[in-house]
Amino acid sequence: MSRHAQENLISVILIGLFAMVLYLCQDFGPRARLIPLPLAAFGIALTVAQLVWHNLGRDDAAPIEMISVDTSAVTANAEGKPRTERTEEQLGKWGENGAYLIVALLVAMVFTVGIFPTVFIFTGGYLILTRYCTVLRGLTYSAALTASVYLLFVVALEMQPYHGLLAGFLS
Repeated sequence: MSRHAQENLISVILIGLFAMVLYLCQDFGPRARLIPLPLAAFGIALTVAQLVWHNLGRDDAAPIEMISVDTSAVTANAEGKPRTERTEEQLGKWGENGAYLIVALLVAMVFTVGIFPTVFIFTGGYLILTRYCTVLRGLTYSAALTASVYLLFVVALEMQPYHGLLAGFLS
């Protein structure tokens, strides 16, 4: 089976999967349909658009590879085989323990101060401390993300947010 046929088959399977979700969520109540119904409809629309673009927008040229790997970044060991272990430069000074610490910090913040302060502080802290953004831009992105999470879950989906363990002490 050619790659083109495989991609078409996967797209048809995805459309079928989304159609099954649409069918199954018809038995749900109006509130329970708020998530699966729009996701399935949006998934069908995107998959159909991809299918049309893939089949009608194709010319006879060979398909390009979408993932480009820089092989010079992978150094070889003494036998000439690529190294699989991570270097200190890739892990940073904290290594894997730093990643575990970040996840533990995120979970602890959600439980203590709630979801919205955690989204703002964690996102802003990450963007600023990694020097991905300036302080002002990091805070702006954090505020925009926090506002979008609030609008999606509290306003659109009418869900009650978790306010954290400290909410009981502050009220």
